Amino acid sequence: MNTQKIKETIHQYFDNELSKGEEVMLFSQLSDNEDAREYFKQMNLLRTTTDLSIEDYPEELDVKIISNLKEEKSTFPFFRDSAKMFTTISYVLAVILLVLSIFFYNESMQYKNKLELTYQRVNQQNQMIKVLFNSLPQTEVKGNLNNEIVVTAKM
Repeated sequence: MNTQKIKETIHQYFDNELSKGEEVMLFSQLSDNEDAREYFKQMNLLRTTTDLSIEDYPEELDVKIISNLKEEKSTFPFFRDSAKMFTTISYVLAVILLVLSIFFYNESMQYKNKLELTYQRVNQQNQMIKVLFNSLPQTEVKGNLNNEIVVTAKM
């Protein structure tokens, strides 16, 4: 592995960005490479030195900094506010579309259920008509020249 990659890995180690597996690989590379070990020692010394040199700053400093801050007004407040407005409108429209899609989905599911129920009723009525049609006795129709129609049932 090249030295630049090892240095980047060492930096990631001191930034707590390495996983446990990557740490194991780093230390195995350090055991093989003398220059990398030396660089690791230097970085460790640098980190230790900076950790020891950190001092607490006084609370008055916060007050001084905040009091010295001036409220900056943008030269173009319309663009700053319009960006917030655009974001807000986008979110509102997204929520409205989500609610409408849920509403229409529920409506379509209700129509689907009604259609299935109607289909079942039509099938039941069709079966009932077939049963009634088959249960009727046969009839015979005779016609005369006198235009009399006689209907008799055969039983």
